[in-house]
Amino acid sequence: MIALLIAVPLAFAFATVAYPKLSKYVFSLVTLFNLTLLIGYVHPTQVVEVGKWPAAYGIVLLLDNVNYQFLIMVNLILLAVSISATFQDKLGTLLIVLTAALNGLLLTGDFFNAFVFLEIISAVAYILSAQNKNSYAAFKYLIFGAIAGTLYLIGAVSMYVYAGTLNMGYAGFIASHEYVEIAGILMLIALLVELKVLPLGLWAPDVYSNGSTLTPVILGSAITLTMFYFYARIFFNIIGPVNANLVYVLAIVSLIFAQLAAMKQRTLGRTLSYLAIAGASTVMAAFSAGAMGDEKLISAALLYLFNDIIAVFVLFIIFGYLNGKGFKNNTVAGIAFSLVSISLIGFPLTTGFWAKLNLISTLFSAGDQVLPALMLISTVIEAGYLIKWNVDLWYSHDEEDESNEVYVPFGAQIVVLLFALTLVVFGFMPHIITDQTDKIASNVFDFKAYFDTILKGGM
Repeated sequence: MIALLIAVPLAFAFATVAYPKLSKYVFSLVTLFNLTLLIGYVHPTQVVEVGKWPAAYGIVLLLDNVNYQFLIMVNLILLAVSISATFQDKLGTLLIVLTAALNGLLLTGDFFNAFVFLEIISAVAYILSAQNKNSYAAFKYLIFGAIAGTLYLIGAVSMYVYAGTLNMGYAGFIASHEYVEIAGILMLIALLVELKVLPLGLWAPDVYSNGSTLTPVILGSAITLTMFYFYARIFFNIIGPVNANLVYVLAIVSLIFAQLAAMKQRTLGRTLSYLAIAGASTVMAAFSAGAMGDEKLISAALLYLFNDIIAVFVLFIIFGYLNGKGFKNNTVAGIAFSLVSISLIGFPLTTGFWAKLNLISTLFSAGDQVLPALMLISTVIEAGYLIKWNVDLWYSHDEEDESNEVYVPFGAQIVVLLFALTLVVFGFMPHIITDQTDKIASNVFDFKAYFDTILKGGM
């Protein structure tokens, strides 16, 4: 049944080509179907051999305790996008295709199949990036993405040459370390581009700040979450860490630069863009620090990622509608903006507080003093510009703003408020999230379980 998570969106995407005005509503129904299927009918562990070919030589889909929670979260975000974002009818079909591709990347156990889904995701992302006449930024992203896609393909082909199979589990089992490392480096660079770790993420500020309620939300939440899963699957579960120390240093440098850049920005869009880069860089640094099998550290990083993804979603939806205008006529949106801001800062009894506390304490326990120190400095900087923007937006008295009043639609207000309140509620009950992150972390380093499951104990 897990194949339906890909097949149903693709079928409806083709069906809506002739009826583009219906695509927006079909997008909501497809994501709702996916969530219903995931919560009510399919549970880990399931393996589907497409075409009944043996898993080692054919296409295989896997649902396990690592990707199950990611699938629910990604489809929940896409459902929220369908309710809260404003977009042209013709983009609805693309978003349904994107849903299929994201689910496919989360489920696939095949390196080349992953490449196909990555390219579909990238193609949709390029189109979304060009919204609001942002062609130059989209072209820059296209250049970075094309290079990343080529490097990943070369890495996948290298794995096939070295292992004689594209099955992730089988290739990871039989390929020698030196060959795996070469292929891994190529795939690593490709994923760092998509995860916007600077300097490979230099495309992101221009793309994220295009003023759309769709582009930065999709790229900064659903796609980013999927890419972090794929990174963890490859470099924790299958081939092991590749140049983890170098990635750690690169992510730290990216974090510092992004926070300093965010502090200097004069527009809200670019400030939030660098904030998103800083969040992703922090998670990447934590992933690199725990790459050798530190389950507690990976669990803490996943909690931090959850808080960051929800916050980015809310902030960019509100920015897309108000574009820096005040909260005078949008009190609900203002409350949501302020709630996620205090969670990002790490105010006590919010999800962000537990996320930062858990990550910093776990890093100290692992003997890392550098990243915790930088996180504390980063928090001070982040608090400075987030408080500034909250004050500016709540107490805006610009006559131009008053003469050109804008409103956040009712559906979007409900979604952002619910997401913001989620970060508050989970701040009182963090175990609800940590139980899930602990489960993911305890399984993501277990290659034997993955190998036995995806190959059903053999070839």
